[in-house]
Amino acid sequence: MPRQSGMADREPCPWRIVDDVGGAFCMGNIGGGIWHSIKGARMAPAGARFAGALSSVQARAPVLGGQFAVWGGLFACCDCSLTAIRQKEDPWNSIISGAATGGVLAARAGPRAMASAALVGGVLLALIEGMGIMFTKMTAPPSPDDMLAQQAMDPTAPPTAGGLFPSIAGPGTSNPLNTAPPPPLPSESDSFLGTDTTFTTESSSSPSESQSGWWPFGSQSA
Repeated sequence: MPRQSGMADREPCPWRIVDDVGGAFCMGNIGGGIWHSIKGARMAPAGARFAGALSSVQARAPVLGGQFAVWGGLFACCDCSLTAIRQKEDPWNSIISGAATGGVLAARAGPRAMASAALVGGVLLALIEGMGIMFTKMTAPPSPDDMLAQQAMDPTAPPTAGGLFPSIAGPGTSNPLNTAPPPPLPSESDSFLGTDTTFTTESSSSPSESQSGWWPFGSQSA
């Protein structure tokens, strides 16, 4: 029988009835004790407030606990019956069981009261189940897919593609900004106008000029 993760910690169906009856009785006793202790202390005369609170708790708290136990036992019976009929456990079992329990407990008051109590019980159990699912999802650890999605959307993650605009090129396409090779660097032999210039250490002056020296009007000896 398939189970959801939030219901995996519940008791199996034969023992779930006893568990729900005991838990509901304890809840009713504790809540009724707190409520009737305050109410009994307020209604008691001055000087006997503690005795009045204690007397009210002893008289009314077990009654409220018994009412809660009846509700819990009937709810567990409906839940187990729906589980056996539908052959699965999901929130719809609890919602339908809450509506059926409210309707059965109000059956003595007439069909209108029965329908109203069934509607209140179904809505109440729907709210409880919805809150439980929400808290389960909030407290559950993230799945591997969610972790990968968060890492992909993280702006502080290191880039996986080079260039100033890595998003232009997809995973299966080439980036048009990176297809052209970079231009070659100019060598030392290239001139400003693009012509080659060679340098030599040989003197380009003629022998007569080397003999005449630096004087432009002829030989210095003349």
